[in-house]
Amino acid sequence: MMEALETYRSGVSPARQLLVGDAVIQRMMDPTLPPSVFHRFLIEFSARAVQITEPVEGWIRRAGERTLAVGLSDVGESLLMHSKHEAGHHLMLIDDTRHLVAVWNREHPGDLLDAEVLLAEPSTPSIREYIRLHEETIAGEMPYAQVAIELEIESMSISVGPKLLEQCKRMLSEDAFKGLSFVTEHVELDVGHSALNAVMLKKLLDRNPEAAEALGRVGQRAISAYLGFFQECLALAEAWNSRQARA
Repeated sequence: MMEALETYRSGVSPARQLLVGDAVIQRMMDPTLPPSVFHRFLIEFSARAVQITEPVEGWIRRAGERTLAVGLSDVGESLLMHSKHEAGHHLMLIDDTRHLVAVWNREHPGDLLDAEVLLAEPSTPSIREYIRLHEETIAGEMPYAQVAIELEIESMSISVGPKLLEQCKRMLSEDAFKGLSFVTEHVELDVGHSALNAVMLKKLLDRNPEAAEALGRVGQRAISAYLGFFQECLALAEAWNSRQARA
């Protein structure tokens, strides 16, 4: 199993390294980033992330059902259990969007935003890729590869989350920060979720070591799509800042 685990890790390692050194991560955490740009980034992230968070419960449940159907009962049952933990997480993002926009409008009365308009924005390329990855995984020959998606995305709450939370404390006003629920709670919640995902991955590789390389590719795609999402949200915030500078 250790050889299979190393194969998996080597597959996701380049993407994991980007979570430390990629330009968008560096910019997100830059202490010289204008606070208004960071606030606007969080608004874009919170509003648009609803589209990739609301379906999570159903994705994991469906992957669990298909995993049971292909004969991996222990992993399938674990996925079904895990799906229940994801119910309603998108509601935190909706609340955060409305809160962050309300504070923004108080702090920037000359540049008012509408939270409901932002929540209704169409999907971006990275959002579509993230959705496509889930649907292809669930419908494919290895629905249990959902474990790799969950492991890599929820591990981001451990690797990136604390740094992002510190940036939130540094950049946001006290009024804005106190209503920030999604990032705050997931830094804590996903420690346990990541441990469960690691156990499921071990079970998978014990029984299907030949799947390690494919699972690594799925994990890599998940990280890449989420990094793309960060990039899109930050680009929208930076574009707003450029327009303000020209005005």
